[in-house]
Amino acid sequence: MEKIALKYGLMTAAALILYFLLMRLLSLAHVVELRYLNAVILAIGVVMALKGYRNRLEGGIPYFKGIGSGVLTAITATLLFAVFMLLYVKALDDSFVDVLSAEELFGGRVEGTPGIVVFSVLMLEGVVSGFFISFIAMQWFKRRNHKLPNQ
Repeated sequence: MEKIALKYGLMTAAALILYFLLMRLLSLAHVVELRYLNAVILAIGVVMALKGYRNRLEGGIPYFKGIGSGVLTAITATLLFAVFMLLYVKALDDSFVDVLSAEELFGGRVEGTPGIVVFSVLMLEGVVSGFFISFIAMQWFKRRNHKLPNQ
């Protein structure tokens, strides 16, 4: 379970980082609404991890182990992405802090300790989103046959 979660967590982190860099390249990183696509990327990574876990077990996934695998995938991806963003803000583009401090979620505390606030908010967003995505996805993956009842 852990190997699968780490594998898909790394792939999801790479996708999140590439998406962010693409948005910066296109000068769209300031558009807050585009950050919702991070959740879509995370959802794809978690679902792929659960599918890989199901294929390894050749059948159904134990419910709580499936949720744990999805959350571990989300934590891995989020941790790597948050570290990347921390390094990006600190070393490459400190002007991005101004963009983040204008957002309501980050608030005015970004200016005082930008690295800690950015890292903390990204971790909170990613872990909570990952838990909910895992919970929702497991409603599908907990069934072996994926057929509607009475069919």
